[in-house]
Amino acid sequence: MNKISLVLLTKDSDYANYFSNFLISSNLKEKFSSKIFTEIDTFKESTRNKKQHILLTDMIIDHESSVTFDKIITLSEEQISKTHDSIASIYKYQPFHELMSQVLAMYYEMNGKLGSVMNGKETDSVISFYSGNGGVGKTILSLCLAKHLSFKEKRVFYLSLEELHSTYLYFKQDKPSSAEVFYYLKKDKDQLIANIESLKSRDALTNIDYFSFPVLPEEMQLATEEDIETLIQAIRDTQNYDYIIVDLDSSIHVRNRTALKNSDEVFWVLSSNETSFSSANNVMEHDLVGIGNDRSNIHFILNNVGEELFDGFDAFNFSIEAHIPFHVHWLNKSEETKLQEDIVVGEQLFKLLKENTIQSSEVSPQWQ
Repeated sequence: MNKISLVLLTKDSDYANYFSNFLISSNLKEKFSSKIFTEIDTFKESTRNKKQHILLTDMIIDHESSVTFDKIITLSEEQISKTHDSIASIYKYQPFHELMSQVLAMYYEMNGKLGSVMNGKETDSVISFYSGNGGVGKTILSLCLAKHLSFKEKRVFYLSLEELHSTYLYFKQDKPSSAEVFYYLKKDKDQLIANIESLKSRDALTNIDYFSFPVLPEEMQLATEEDIETLIQAIRDTQNYDYIIVDLDSSIHVRNRTALKNSDEVFWVLSSNETSFSSANNVMEHDLVGIGNDRSNIHFILNNVGEELFDGFDAFNFSIEAHIPFHVHWLNKSEETKLQEDIVVGEQLFKLLKENTIQSSEVSPQWQ
């Protein structure tokens, strides 16, 4: 991933040390290449005629030094962020993670999207989980894969587009609401990427990023094809993630069709009963979600497998790639506990991804 070049110029050596330690210890070290200066002459010598992305400073610099930076942000002693003569200002002494979220938001806002500035290719993969009927265990499977990837030090964003989602059962820490995402989708799409950093949450136990949506079925029902394409692309444009896991419900709503069209891989979850297979067969046969005839990027997963399959199983033309056994010990456990305890399901699903080389940065032709 191409990194954003960030230069800190400050007369405060203690601040410089704290800032450096924060970057080293945070996941932002993967996003930024940073240089820190406390002497103006050294700063000028090191940055002269070298194009940089962001300058963060509490000093006054001359025009010659400023022209090499795409964005200059001054560190203010006042607790009010403002912009004057195209130079942004943010409060210097706020927590560093909040300060850096504002820095990223300002930078994204200026550039519209990071990819157009960095000239880098998308290296993430969008993986959607879908099923033709509800109650098949799709959400727990998608999160088991997300957790497994995260524990392999991959950067993961979990996006639930279910009309009645259950994210709050798995990530129980109190988090600010991400409901403003819907505002930006409807009223100000251009500002969405600039605000993703401040709108997302991170689960402390799994290190998975996600939107802490309230349950808003009306918003999901009103989502358009453009809304969903914009949302997925905005997450991709941050270039923060290796994987974006999209959890869909069983409807044939346009948001599901759009997510599938914009996915690199699809995990279609089946339950080991005739109803589940029949529903999936009808959706596929009549192409109700716009998949077409090419199934090469679809992985059919059979969940909660017992000792025997139903009579007539062989009549359905599904190539099952993974059989997830029924876990008796999960019956009386919370969804959060199931996710934390899993060491098998995520690994099993991960093997499918490795076999299919999911590092492609382009949307597969069959979805276009």
